[in-house]
Amino acid sequence: MSRALDPAWLEVMRQRLLEHQAQLERQLSDLRSVVQAESQYQDEEGPVANHPADEASDLLAAEVDTTISRALEDELNAVKTALKRFDSGSYGICVDCGQPIERERLEAIPWALRCVRDQQKLDAARSRRRA
Repeated sequence: MSRALDPAWLEVMRQRLLEHQAQLERQLSDLRSVVQAESQYQDEEGPVANHPADEASDLLAAEVDTTISRALEDELNAVKTALKRFDSGSYGICVDCGQPIERERLEAIPWALRCVRDQQKLDAARSRRRA
C-alpha cells in the first residue's frame, strides 16, 4: 500500500479538511456579516461618500469584499469536493491520470485533485488559452 494511502494518514488529512472547512465557513460568515452591516448602514444613512475619491474608495472596498468572498467560496467548494472523494474512496487519486497524488502535495494542499505533473499540464494549457 502506498504511504499516501495509509489509513491513519488519510484520517489526519480528513480531519485537516474538516477543520479547514469550518474555518472557511466562519470566515465567509464573518465577511457576509460585515458586508450586510455596511449595506444596512448605507441604506439607513444614505451614501457616506461626499467626494468622488470617497466613492471610489467605497467601490474598491466592495470589490475587494466580493473578490475575497469568491476566493473563500471557491476554496470551500474544493474542500467539500475533497471530502466527498473521501466518501467515494477516491481521495488522493489524480482525477486525470488515476495515479496517487504525491503525499507532499496533499499535505500542502489537502484539496488537490491532481498530481503535480497533471496540475502543471493544466496550468500550462490555461496560460496558453489566455495568451
